Amino acid sequence: MIRPAKATDIKQIVELIQPYIKDFALNAEGEAKFSQDMIKKLLEMQSIEYFVFEKDLSIIGVIAYKQPSHLIHFFVKQDSQQQGIGRQLWMFLEDKLSQQHSKITVNSSCYAQPVYENFGFTVTSTVIENGGLRYIPMCKRYA
Repeated sequence: MIRPAKATDIKQIVELIQPYIKDFALNAEGEAKFSQDMIKKLLEMQSIEYFVFEKDLSIIGVIAYKQPSHLIHFFVKQDSQQQGIGRQLWMFLEDKLSQQHSKITVNSSCYAQPVYENFGFTVTSTVIENGGLRYIPMCKRYA
């Protein structure tokens, strides 16, 4: 079930994201962007919509965007991958955003680039290192 994230989900969200941090965080500054305090701040921001995929009271996926249409978090628990959860999360968010916007952007980790390309995103720049993170800017456009 996909539902809006709430404050009681923060611990599970951080635990889900933790194994992926090494894929894009360059240092402590980058790692801090995925701390419990930072996730709490994201959930409190009016410009952020954060969703979780919950199964049997466990959060096994998250997806979030900053308005109007910039994807900021998209993770599936490692032992729950290859089960269609990421695709369900993506379709949920794409359906929500593609009706209102001509494009969706994301700063992808190098590891996740093929996933985004599979969803129709294209690379818009070379790898960037900024704010303690390494990422590839990508965009998906709609007619």
